[in-house]
Amino acid sequence: MYTSFFVLIRVLFICYNDLEDRKEGTLTMKLVTIHELTETTYQSYVSSFLHAEEPLSPSSLDVQGQSYEYLVKKLATSKEEAGLIPGHVPSETLFLVADNGYILGAIHLRYGITEELLRYGGHMSFSIRPEERRKGYAFIMIKLSLNHLRAQGIFNALVTVNRKNQGAKNTLKKIGGVLENAYETNGLVIDRYWIKL
Repeated sequence: MYTSFFVLIRVLFICYNDLEDRKEGTLTMKLVTIHELTETTYQSYVSSFLHAEEPLSPSSLDVQGQSYEYLVKKLATSKEEAGLIPGHVPSETLFLVADNGYILGAIHLRYGITEELLRYGGHMSFSIRPEERRKGYAFIMIKLSLNHLRAQGIFNALVTVNRKNQGAKNTLKKIGGVLENAYETNGLVIDRYWIKL
């Protein structure tokens, strides 16, 4: 199985201690499963969305008030075809973490496609912690996750995004995503991008 595969990447970053003090350093990041998190670091990630008054994302993390143990079990079995809810496909949720365990973002990878996912959802949904956005972390997280898709035999990945989400659109274009088409639903315009792995 590919869940034990980890990718390390070192990138230069600028850490703002306050508005006047900048410090340059090195940050080590990797993709991990929930088994390598602590409940404390995960709850801190959840709290960031609550503080920003945003829904928790990706939606694979929403367990509607169930316990952390319930979430761990849910994510641990999501790749298994046996017992899947009708209409769902095998999937995996991974977390981009710093070397101290701090969660920068999360990505939900779907290792199959349905008619519904072709229209909305595609092969991945992702989000960066609200206070860590606009720092390039989404680009890094998606690039690392492409190895997981390749390992499952997926070489063209579909991503759908709300047209108003300029940050996500910029990231997809930077990765090489190509806009195929768009459609309108409930007053929103959804763009459909394909990434060739």
